[in-house]
Amino acid sequence: MRKDLDEALCRDFPNTFRDRHASMQETCMCWGFPGDGWEPLIRRAAQKIEAAILKLPEETRAKVCASQVKQKFGTLRWYMTYENDEIRAAIEEAIRESAHTCESCGAPGTLDKNEGWYTTECAECRSRK
Repeated sequence: MRKDLDEALCRDFPNTFRDRHASMQETCMCWGFPGDGWEPLIRRAAQKIEAAILKLPEETRAKVCASQVKQKFGTLRWYMTYENDEIRAAIEEAIRESAHTCESCGAPGTLDKNEGWYTTECAECRSRK
C-alpha cells in the first residue's frame, strides 16, 4: 500500500493499528497492508472496529489491536489480538468485499488463480501482468 494511505489509516485509527510500526518480534503488522485497492475496505472495517474498541472496558481496550492485515489466497485476511461479535462482523464484511474488489485499483474484480497464485483483480490490472 502507498505510504500516504498507510499513514492515514494509522493516524485515523490509532487503537486499531497501534502496533503498525512495532517490530516483527511483536506483531505481523510490521509488514504493512495489502494493495491500494483494498484501502477503502480496510478503512470501512477499521471505522467499525475502532468504535467497537472504544466501547470496551479500559483494561481490555489496551490489549486490542490488529495483529495482521494481509492478502492470502486472493482475499483479505485480518487478525486481531481480541475479537467480539462487532469486530468479527466488520472483518467478515471486508473479507467478503475483497473477493470481488481489485486489490490493486479498487475496481470490481474477480478471484482467479494464475501460475499458482490466487489474486482478486480487475481485467485491466490482470492484463498488465
